[in-house]
Amino acid sequence: MKKVLLIIVLLFVVLLGSAILVPVLFKGPLLAKISRTINKNLNAKVEFEDFSLSIFKGFPKIQAELTGLTITGKNQFEEDTLLAVQSVSTNLSLSDLFNSEQMAINTIRLDRAKLYLLSTLDGLANWDIAKDSGSESSTEAAQSTLNLSLQSIELRNFSLTYKDEATTTVVQLKNATADASGQVEGTVTTFNLSSEIDEFVLEYDSVQYISKTRLKAVSQLTADYDKMVFTFGDSHLFLNDLPLDLTGRFEMPSDSMYFDLKLIQPQSNFKSLLALVPQTYQSYLDDVKANGDAGFEANIKGWFYDDNYPAIDSRLYIANADFQYQDFPEKVSQIALESSISKPQGELDLLQIEISQAHAQIRNNPVDLKLLLTQPMSDPAFDASLNGKIDFTSLGKVIPMDSIRLSGVVQGNVRLKGTLSAVEAQDFSRINSNGTFTLDKVHIETPQLSQTVELNSGSVKIDNQQIAVSSFNAKTGQSDFTLNGQLSNYLPYFFTNKTLKGSFNLQSNYLNLDELANIMVEDTVETTSAGDSIMAFHVPGNLDLSFRSNIKRATFDRMNIENIEGVILVKNQMLQLQKLDMNMLGGQLTIDGNYVNNEANQPDFDFNVNINAFEIPAAYQSFPTMQRYAPIASKSSGKISSQFKFKGKLNEALELMPSSLNGAGLLSTQSLQIVNSPTFDQIKNFVKKEKLQNVKINDFTSNFKLENGNLLVNPFTTRIADQDVTISGKVLVDQTLDLALDFNVNKDDLASDILKTLSYIPGSSNIAKLDVGVAVTGQMKSPKVALDLSKAKDQIANEFKKSSQEEIQKSVKKLGDELKKLFK
Repeated sequence: MKKVLLIIVLLFVVLLGSAILVPVLFKGPLLAKISRTINKNLNAKVEFEDFSLSIFKGFPKIQAELTGLTITGKNQFEEDTLLAVQSVSTNLSLSDLFNSEQMAINTIRLDRAKLYLLSTLDGLANWDIAKDSGSESSTEAAQSTLNLSLQSIELRNFSLTYKDEATTTVVQLKNATADASGQVEGTVTTFNLSSEIDEFVLEYDSVQYISKTRLKAVSQLTADYDKMVFTFGDSHLFLNDLPLDLTGRFEMPSDSMYFDLKLIQPQSNFKSLLALVPQTYQSYLDDVKANGDAGFEANIKGWFYDDNYPAIDSRLYIANADFQYQDFPEKVSQIALESSISKPQGELDLLQIEISQAHAQIRNNPVDLKLLLTQPMSDPAFDASLNGKIDFTSLGKVIPMDSIRLSGVVQGNVRLKGTLSAVEAQDFSRINSNGTFTLDKVHIETPQLSQTVELNSGSVKIDNQQIAVSSFNAKTGQSDFTLNGQLSNYLPYFFTNKTLKGSFNLQSNYLNLDELANIMVEDTVETTSAGDSIMAFHVPGNLDLSFRSNIKRATFDRMNIENIEGVILVKNQMLQLQKLDMNMLGGQLTIDGNYVNNEANQPDFDFNVNINAFEIPAAYQSFPTMQRYAPIASKSSGKISSQFKFKGKLNEALELMPSSLNGAGLLSTQSLQIVNSPTFDQIKNFVKKEKLQNVKINDFTSNFKLENGNLLVNPFTTRIADQDVTISGKVLVDQTLDLALDFNVNKDDLASDILKTLSYIPGSSNIAKLDVGVAVTGQMKSPKVALDLSKAKDQIANEFKKSSQEEIQKSVKKLGDELKKLFK
């Protein structure tokens, strides 16, 4: 027992000593060897956060681990991280550590690696970082650095992004895992490969053609490192759940590569092919009965070097197929597809994509499609046609519509043939585009819409130069539309993102703008945003559209609007209104102006507004700007007219930002009357009370300015409660008042106690009107009113001085305390 305990203690001491001594003795030399190997083989900047050796993690071997490894290119790629790995590790034996000149790595593990491959427009690649094999430094490195003889590779949480700027192609592998283990026989290693990719993405010209596609591979790969020949043995691939068998080989004898690979679908039936549907949508196929033949096969054979690519011959076909959902009465039948992607050995411009047949039908409603794409690199040529009829009522008996209800018929045909160069040059002699589509009683009802949309009729005609829309008649909720017009330059718009031009006439008997503004049902899912949903919008820059409206009646925010006529332009990222006329609020409104958004999502606007004879109470209820600057209008009657030009900014909810407002204009009134105003009630001590119950204000015209949200009123004269008055002042952006009302009060309209006092003053009979100043200050909601009688005192004093000595003596006894009351 003592011997056993002693052995255990000795083993523990040896292990503990090794755990302490190995990192101390070997970390420095090994780290130097790694750095020397990297620096002498790579033209790149290599950094890592830490390097460690552990005897326990890889026991009985020693685990070497680099953490936080990054490889960054040089020159134009110095800002691009080629590779970032959280952890790179391998296992080494003690003999490897002692025999440093012959040290070899045959296993490697990478955890959370991100690889970014970039090929630029001028043909440079960021992964071209290896030094010339014939250089002196690389030769020296081969003699004194690490050797790779991999027999085991493990990848965990691996991501790859490949971007080719010349072909606008992006390939992504997300959250991939891979295991490869092999047996070495001389220069030949046989690997057993197992890998799985959660998501495969293929993007071309900013359009994702493949996404949310899961890949899986189980393969046997024989690698002859001496001849650089790699041969696939028993290999199986899975695209989502579609199985594919892979056979063949590829070689890398020099800078070129040779391929001889074949892919084939082992199960030639339509049900298997449906596995290509992305995993996200597979649940929709759970209850589908599918019949018919289908298959996929592809051959890749030839050399790859420079711009020379191997030959491709692939075929995807479907024949005599149909599918039907369980418990649904109808099915999609006579499904047929014959398609291919092919090219001979040579440049990519020889690639040809063809759909020679694509057919399906529901009952007696067929849909046919054909497509041919050639010359994709030099001058893409296309020849496509679509012909069919869709009865939405029948469609709803074939596929699950969830809560969407559709009915009606759409039918038509279209043919498009030409080249991209012809589209760009707008050479319509080399383009063949024609077709027609008709809509008949199409009804759309969905939870995303608050109202049913009814497209009662419509006709679309397509030719080389335009898409003409005629007799487009629609209704949603209480609103009806009739739309006619045309779109031009549509081919350059769709193919090369050029400007889409169009002109339309919109007619309506009635529009409920409140319904239309809320036709999209708000998402009830809670968001992190604390405010309301954003309403500000950006106008696309590649649109040049005009809409001429003729709307007999509309309602908006409880306002009745009639005879809306004018032009709305969408152009230069701007929404423009041109002479938009309408009758509303008992008068007429004309608006000219524009709206344009910015990066801050705070749109700028610049409007000319002409208001003619608006009813004041209704205008106050309808316009927040009037509520802000003229709250007294809430207790007013009469009409207002105004002409003004102003500009400013809106916030994300399309609300005015007051401090941004600048402009000028004039305001005039007709039959203005203010009822029970607290402001005028505060001057009742010098004007008869009955004059202030319903204050009548004579018609006037006032000029005003807006400066950074401050309303500046130029002096103007009118009559208030039958008294002459001059008004001036300002309403500040913080809704602070600073107004002056200089009254010239008729002596007979003065308060009775003032009249009584004046009767004692010699010369008062000569006074017809008395100058009284009123200052209105403070906050708009609770203004303060102060009287200024200094001018009135001067008037009385001047008339008193003109009186005779006899008149003064007769009146002096009567004045007494009355004078004190007046001038206290």
